[in-house]
Amino acid sequence: MKIKIIVLLVMPFVFGISQNLLLNPGFESWVGNQPDYWFDDDSILIFQEDVIVHSGTFSAKDSLISQVQSYADFSQGRFPIQENTQYTFTIWAWDNDSAGRVRQCVSWWPTGSSWSNDYSVDSLSWQELTYTVTSPAGAESALVFVRAYDISPAWDGGAVFYLDDAYFSPPAAQPPTILRSWHTPTNPGTSITSEIYAHTVDNGTIDFDTLFYGVNNLQSPTTLTHISVANDTFYYEIPAQTAGDTIFYYLKFVDNDGLVAVSDTGAYYNGALNVFINEVYYDTPGADSGCFTEVFGPGMMNLNGFTLVGVNGNDGTDYATIDLGGYVIPNDGFFVVGDNPTVLNVDLVDILADFQNADDNVELRFNGITIDALGYGILNGWVFTGEWLPAVDVMGGHSLGRYPDGHDTDDNSLDFNDYEAPTPGITNPAVGIADYQKVADLVPVPAITNPVRPGLRYGVLIRDVGFYPFSIYNTMGQVIEEVSEPEKEITLLTGVYFLRLNNAAGWCAKVVVFK
Repeated sequence: MKIKIIVLLVMPFVFGISQNLLLNPGFESWVGNQPDYWFDDDSILIFQEDVIVHSGTFSAKDSLISQVQSYADFSQGRFPIQENTQYTFTIWAWDNDSAGRVRQCVSWWPTGSSWSNDYSVDSLSWQELTYTVTSPAGAESALVFVRAYDISPAWDGGAVFYLDDAYFSPPAAQPPTILRSWHTPTNPGTSITSEIYAHTVDNGTIDFDTLFYGVNNLQSPTTLTHISVANDTFYYEIPAQTAGDTIFYYLKFVDNDGLVAVSDTGAYYNGALNVFINEVYYDTPGADSGCFTEVFGPGMMNLNGFTLVGVNGNDGTDYATIDLGGYVIPNDGFFVVGDNPTVLNVDLVDILADFQNADDNVELRFNGITIDALGYGILNGWVFTGEWLPAVDVMGGHSLGRYPDGHDTDDNSLDFNDYEAPTPGITNPAVGIADYQKVADLVPVPAITNPVRPGLRYGVLIRDVGFYPFSIYNTMGQVIEEVSEPEKEITLLTGVYFLRLNNAAGWCAKVVVFK
């Protein structure tokens, strides 16, 4: 879409009941053939209309004149908005042209776009198109637009619509927003309790929360409430289950306005299969060629039911699925999926093995259930579906790999290392950035006291001043504190955090703070 950027500084940023953030929403004010504050792309023409009108004196006649579909937008913005906030975008449309249809979109800056799934339909009367969407984390401003589509059999780039009475605003009361929910371990053993986390925020208070889970289905779910809450992250525990069962779960939150948020359904396979994503090479120098993903597991294990799936960091959708069924892991434990036959030790060639660069995810699934997942990049609003915290985004020509092979702590930031020389089908060499236990043998790392209580000094946590300064991360991968000296007081809320040194690359340890 070719966008003409206009920042509307005159608009007060105070939310209230039914406050419309759009200027000239009824297209009553015009300069020439253009309604004030609205802009059209090159593939459409906008005209003032005074006969087919929903309310007031005028509407906007939207005439599609070109087959260049990406330049067919009628827009207004950008204006400031709040992140993690629900907005409603409505517009009235008169669509009696069988050759076309329209739909709505909100373009968030700098975090991408949200598209409505509803289109206008042919009708002899006005129809209200309503799209309710939550602004992404990190969103600062919004541009709203209506796109015209040609759906005629000849696809000749011609269709006519009428638009009136646009509206874009947050409701006065906001439901809770579930920013992320996840479980660990990803593929638990039979005697392991599963930990469930949900990072959930609200503009008021969350008064009730419930986790629902069921074994192999959700017909009669068991309910749990949280064990603890820290930094807006709710923590639950699902008891150990029987091997071979699939556990399904979802979460429900109710705020002080009585508004409800329900998470997507999560699932995990119970009974460790000991098959892992071991190395991923997603960015070769120049045009990507020779990319691969290495799976590590028991030799001679058949891979029926297993798939490798690329999950888009932009919207969380699957964009590539590679079926491993019919193949067997070689005796040495390494199974290599490459995008072309030139990949060394390749066992399966599939062009889809060229997974996207950061920020993105690769998942290993068994019968559709994720048993291992890798996300790589820096958490800044993209959809991370990996384990705990993302691995680093490596430069072109480097790969991400585990050391030792198959070593899994369910934390991508600890388990995956930056390898300058990819090693498809052979053992990953030792490096100094696996997890803090491995690093301890290779570079100086501190002894830490864990857990700790607020009110103490950081010198209790790490005594040796030579390891200062260091960084404290929350469970979302955000830096929340830089600690420069041991005398600084610990003011962290009760919860789980990660500590990283600045002078020992890759060293990371989990820190628990309790009252």
